[in-house]
Amino acid sequence: MKDRKSWISILTAALLTCSTSFAGEWTELFNGKDLAHWQNPYDWGKAEVVDGEIHLTTEKSKWFLSTVKEYSDFIFEVEVKMPEGKCNSGFLFRSHKSKNRMFGYQAEVDPSGRKWSGGLYDEGRRGWFISPNRDHAKSKEAKEQSIAAFVERAGDCFKRHDWNKYRIECRGGHIKISVNGVTTTDIHDQEDAKGYIALQHHGEKGQIYRFRNIRIMELTADDTAVRSSSTEWTSLFASDDFSNWTNLNGDAVTKGWSIENGIVHRPSRGGDIITKQHYENFELHFDWKISEAGNSGVKYRTKGALGLEYQILDDAKHQDGKNPTHRAGSLYELAAAPDSKPIHPVGEWNQSRILANGNTIQHWLNGEKIVDIEVGSDDWNQRFQKSKYSKHKDFANSAGPILLQDHNDEVWFKNVQMREL
Repeated sequence: MKDRKSWISILTAALLTCSTSFAGEWTELFNGKDLAHWQNPYDWGKAEVVDGEIHLTTEKSKWFLSTVKEYSDFIFEVEVKMPEGKCNSGFLFRSHKSKNRMFGYQAEVDPSGRKWSGGLYDEGRRGWFISPNRDHAKSKEAKEQSIAAFVERAGDCFKRHDWNKYRIECRGGHIKISVNGVTTTDIHDQEDAKGYIALQHHGEKGQIYRFRNIRIMELTADDTAVRSSSTEWTSLFASDDFSNWTNLNGDAVTKGWSIENGIVHRPSRGGDIITKQHYENFELHFDWKISEAGNSGVKYRTKGALGLEYQILDDAKHQDGKNPTHRAGSLYELAAAPDSKPIHPVGEWNQSRILANGNTIQHWLNGEKIVDIEVGSDDWNQRFQKSKYSKHKDFANSAGPILLQDHNDEVWFKNVQMREL
């Protein structure tokens, strides 16, 4: 029975991996320097790049800054900070445009006491038609129930005086909106299948609307079908702090690590940090960059500081680079990433993915699979017996925290996303 379960697990992982490989990497829609991906279809409104942010202002009325390109199925992420005083904003998606007009789906940004941030508004058409349903409910009672349910669902997810992270997911007719990790809208609607993404300025003169960290991942039909029926993704730093993490002793993370604008940074000695939750079968995505001659890693299925490790390294200048199984992307000590791996230079961001499902272990780097091994296979057993882990008989066989390693070097992480399998 045990062997049969193992084979089922392996087969499931193989099918899942084949179906969910990314249609592409994340695409930065704003590089912090220019507006190459954006255009203003209005005769008014001003968009400027200021200190790595997009600032929108107007001297006339409401307007939208639109993407140049249309998008169909995707995951879109953006951060917004609203000005003090009266204001309102939103993110159009799968929307339509002509001169001085845009309309379509809109994820609401509502700093008012109404607290409708994350709602789904149909700009220029149906208004509030579903989340909440203010404008098309069959009765006053149904309208009030819909609004009450939305307010309870969204709660206090929006931070009035701080940056707020929005995530919009479109997979066929399935639309999902999250604000700071809280799912506010999860509906099905077939009105639009493709269109532009746009940032809104609501028209208040003198008010500056600020946006940053804007990116998109386009999805294929296969990716959409599988992911829509799978466990949802969760940010391990959704609250923009270390509330989901401790040090190895179980104490709060208070020194050596910082988080700002969604970027986790280890500038000084603070020790390894681990998630409070344990994971065994999962898919983990994260971006990272390492300092010159630096060393770090992401460990999983851990017990204490021991576990499988996705190595992070400056291969060229750190002494560990002499050992192929210690180089960046490798399954540390056990399986080397190929020399042809698509790694970005030191100081630049890399996108990584770990798949751990049953006996299947895979490491991905910038969209390419670089490690693929089965725990318990002859190949694994030979490698394991030659490794420094050989005396640990239960190594990698059970759930454990995710660990970010402090190896005495400066390292950065962002977009750390977990999906349990």
